[in-house]
Amino acid sequence: VRSLGSGITDRTMKPMCTMLRSLITLSHLDLDLSGNKKITDSGVTDVSHGLSQLTHLISFQINLSVCAGVSDVGVSHVMNAIQSLEYLSRLHLNLFGCSLVTDVGSQKISDVIKARISLIDVFVNAYRTGISECGVANLRSLKDTQQFQNFEVMGRVKLMRR
Repeated sequence: VRSLGSGITDRTMKPMCTMLRSLITLSHLDLDLSGNKKITDSGVTDVSHGLSQLTHLISFQINLSVCAGVSDVGVSHVMNAIQSLEYLSRLHLNLFGCSLVTDVGSQKISDVIKARISLIDVFVNAYRTGISECGVANLRSLKDTQQFQNFEVMGRVKLMRR
């Protein structure tokens, strides 16, 4: 599902989430909600309920960039759904500009990535979020915990001077 446009709201997300539940054999999902200021944690939570039903999903990409109403709550629901996806090997999470996502959300992302040993391709964009430099560094440190083919975390980190 690409570029749903600015007409999408939390309320209009519900039918899409119902549709997701019926696509149980779907293997790849690219959900682009970027720039939609009408999407909040409620809509993202609905998406996560549909996502958790996609038991054959191997690749999931969600673009929530500049969705100002998405916070740690929405990210936590998405990550909880990801935890239940047995075959998921690719996760791309774009949170650019989600200023309500903080170290709490970053820790949930970290915990799920650590627990999902099947993940081999991970991308997280944490630029312009509420995630601190320490939170970004924590996410980046995951690179050494598993055998990833691709692993990238984008976000601000101050360089330490020696």
